[in-house]
Amino acid sequence: MSALTDPTFTENARRAQIVQAAIDTVNDLGYPRASLAAIARRAGVAKSAIVYYFASKDHLLLHVVDRVFTALEELLEKAVAAHEEPEARLRAYVEAHLAYVDGHRADIAAGTEIVISHRGEDGVPLYLTGTDEDTALLRGVLKAGMDQGVFRPMPLHVAAGLVDALLYMATTEVQRDLDADLTEVLPEIVTLIFRGLVD
Repeated sequence: MSALTDPTFTENARRAQIVQAAIDTVNDLGYPRASLAAIARRAGVAKSAIVYYFASKDHLLLHVVDRVFTALEELLEKAVAAHEEPEARLRAYVEAHLAYVDGHRADIAAGTEIVISHRGEDGVPLYLTGTDEDTALLRGVLKAGMDQGVFRPMPLHVAAGLVDALLYMATTEVQRDLDADLTEVLPEIVTLIFRGLVD
């Protein structure tokens, strides 16, 4: 059986097509206007096809979030695991994060907008539902560095918040303009993070 006649291959390709259409629609129209109809038009499929694969608009957009940030987390884990010293591990984390933002601009912009705009059934915005598990890798790197005297002591949540806030600068630039020139921005973010953590 060829790939073109393999139902699994065809279904995966259609799902990927719909997901990409959702990403492009969110970036072009914004979260509130990214309706099933708008996504279906961009994907060149009927709304019923989206419902068949993803059940609803919410399921589709949450799938986008899961895909974007799971890929980022896997990249960060791999980058950090390649080093032993806390400073090298943090640098790997930061540089991998920024490289992902730079290399997956449409994905990260759409994923971030969904996280900011989407509310669950309880009305709580998605970005407020995070737990310590979401920053466990970063906090582990920072704690090890503080324990070894590499990073200056401070409350762990403050250190993690500092790193996240500075990394988010790159995301904000991409959200403003998917073609933004990050040549000067990215090295400055790395410098500022280490100035904030290293005496």
